[in-house]
Amino acid sequence: MPPSPPEIDLSQCEREPIHLLGGVQPHGVLVAFHAASSRITVVSANTEPLLGASPPALLGQPITAVLDAESLARVRAGTGTGPVRVRAGGRACSALLHASGDASVLELEPLTDADTRVEEDALEAIHALVAPLGQVRGTSALLQVAAEGVRALTGFDRVMVYRFHADWHGEVVAESRAEGVDGFMGLHFPASDIPAQARALYRRSPLRLIADVHARPVGLVPPTLPDTGQPLDLSGAALRSVSEVHLEYLRNMGVGASFSVSLLKDGELWGLIACHHLSPRHVSAQRRQACEVLARLLSLQLGAEERGADAATRVHRAELLSRLVAGLGGEGVSLPSALETHGALLMDLTGATGVALVLGERLDAEQGEAPLLVGQTPTPKEVLALATRLASTPGGSGTLHTERLGALHPPLAGRADVAAGLLAVRLDPQAPRFVFWFRPEVARTVTWAGNPHKPAQPEPGHARLHPRASFEAWREDVRGASTPWTQADVEAAESFRGALVGVVLRHAAELARLSRALARSNAELESFSGTVGHDLREPLRGIQQYTTFFLEDHGAALAPDGREQLQSVTWLARRAQALLEDLFEYSRLGRIELAWREVDMHALVEEALAVVASRLQEGEADVRLPRRLPRVACDAVRIRQVWENLLANAAKYQAAAPHWVEVGYHGPGEPRPEAAARHDAPYVFFVKDPGIGIASRFHEAIFDMFRRLHPVQAYGGGTGAGLAIARRLVRLHGGELWVDSSPGQGATFYFTLGRGPA
Repeated sequence: MPPSPPEIDLSQCEREPIHLLGGVQPHGVLVAFHAASSRITVVSANTEPLLGASPPALLGQPITAVLDAESLARVRAGTGTGPVRVRAGGRACSALLHASGDASVLELEPLTDADTRVEEDALEAIHALVAPLGQVRGTSALLQVAAEGVRALTGFDRVMVYRFHADWHGEVVAESRAEGVDGFMGLHFPASDIPAQARALYRRSPLRLIADVHARPVGLVPPTLPDTGQPLDLSGAALRSVSEVHLEYLRNMGVGASFSVSLLKDGELWGLIACHHLSPRHVSAQRRQACEVLARLLSLQLGAEERGADAATRVHRAELLSRLVAGLGGEGVSLPSALETHGALLMDLTGATGVALVLGERLDAEQGEAPLLVGQTPTPKEVLALATRLASTPGGSGTLHTERLGALHPPLAGRADVAAGLLAVRLDPQAPRFVFWFRPEVARTVTWAGNPHKPAQPEPGHARLHPRASFEAWREDVRGASTPWTQADVEAAESFRGALVGVVLRHAAELARLSRALARSNAELESFSGTVGHDLREPLRGIQQYTTFFLEDHGAALAPDGREQLQSVTWLARRAQALLEDLFEYSRLGRIELAWREVDMHALVEEALAVVASRLQEGEADVRLPRRLPRVACDAVRIRQVWENLLANAAKYQAAAPHWVEVGYHGPGEPRPEAAARHDAPYVFFVKDPGIGIASRFHEAIFDMFRRLHPVQAYGGGTGAGLAIARRLVRLHGGELWVDSSPGQGATFYFTLGRGPA
């Protein structure tokens, strides 16, 4: 059997210094001069035909020997904004200027008679293209319009929009081509076709023209900088010569000239507009600049499309998470029964088809606790084996996701029907507790432009690599992989982890009934607010920001119902954030340490009145304080919070005038109304109002978390958490909070306090 061919080392392509090739393309001239002295230090070897002076005659001369002072000033003023029309060597040229270390690099490209009206033509073309970009909706339609527009603007035979995937391989997602020209629509190209250093240059310099793939590069004189001995860095040069490997790649495709425009999203490389011509073709700098303007408009439109879709997704997932938190955290509800009820929500949260929760102390299949399974999942034994593998993996304490679980965990390679993809979050770094989301494989056929497994071939006896010669469609059946997990999927999973921590730890404490489990529960609950706050607040803030930006940028173009829907999204996100803030506050109350001291209750009420003054003024409610309140022992900060909640509620729920709120107490030995005598204590404080009242069947329900008896926007809105928080604070003091009320007869809220710390 003949030996297998050696594996090709593509890393040499990654290391090729394509910005230091030491030459330029022959359709222009490069002149580098010292920024401080303005003396010419490096020129391209082809200066004489254009400038009428040889390289030796120009070196050491002031840059004004090439451009007069007025033209140089205009070129400097246009740096970074586009080419400037000048005269050099008696000819009309387009000029570009950029910095390279201590040098300024001037690039001159002669303008032909056909370029005389290029600016006007380009601007007219851009104007004609902007309108379609604003009218079409959807990414595919936008990209197709852009491809057609660039081909009309440049005259290239084939224009493709090439989108990068997460692994940097590319896919042609839009194409416009002349009749008889081969098409690449839908084909994939391996990541090695555009190595990392080339992608970095595409990000830095968005335009790249190769006017003639058969032209020989023009060298620089001198080849290295006199003061450093290093080649001139041509990263920002439009005339930069081309790697021979890339030129051979283009020739193998049958391409005579190419032009590319980078598409950036949030400053990162998203894709390319790649143009091919079957013969050499030069595109003027002005027309290239017009293509860049078009690409920027396209990037903005794509960003708006994606932000709108992302905002809708985040709102939907925030609503799912809110329902899950409420359902799984209910008092007296076991976690298994809650999951059975809300399992569909848990799968929808990440777009999974199965979920497994591993919550026990041990992963032993015989003696450990069985995992909780929802939907289509591996067997309990297989799930525990997976958890064992991840628990022993270094760094396996965070979040992990893969579309090929079989490669990560070979024992599940044969279960791609239910578990080709995995999204895992670890709930406790000290114990093997996980939530696993599973997705099945999605068998698909990927069509490549040539064999992706043979992107290059070595030259016998040399280290030089040659790119593949065939770009015929090569089909590959992809099996064992799920649909990719998105960043939104990962964020939703991490948010659920934060929300589930308290539920999981309480469940573990109930089952184990061990002091160690209880101690860990307290420690985890301490981090509950911070974890959930980070995981949930940020997506909600993002929703508010993106919808606000979208309304500011595109609100005028939306129909009234569209604007109203986006405004509703913003309101829902704010409400969800308020609900979460109250939830976090409520969760923290059980862990606070009260700062007991003797407090002047009268002064405390006056402080609370100052805080809710705007609410009282809004409701035109007078405050009645018949006598001075006593001094008692309590935590002043927490009891002031109780007063604020009761006073705000009293002012809010009033209808007919006059509006008033009365604050008072019943002291030791004083006669008390029957309602005030329900709980024995030296002092019974109260807040009374003549408002709408509360039916007796709701007297306890109003103290439930997020319980409102009226529509969410009625009586000034609110989350329905204030009374629940107030009662919990009072009970932390060893007291009780209750209400006496009936419909239309107002309400009196009473509370007592304990005698101080034990």
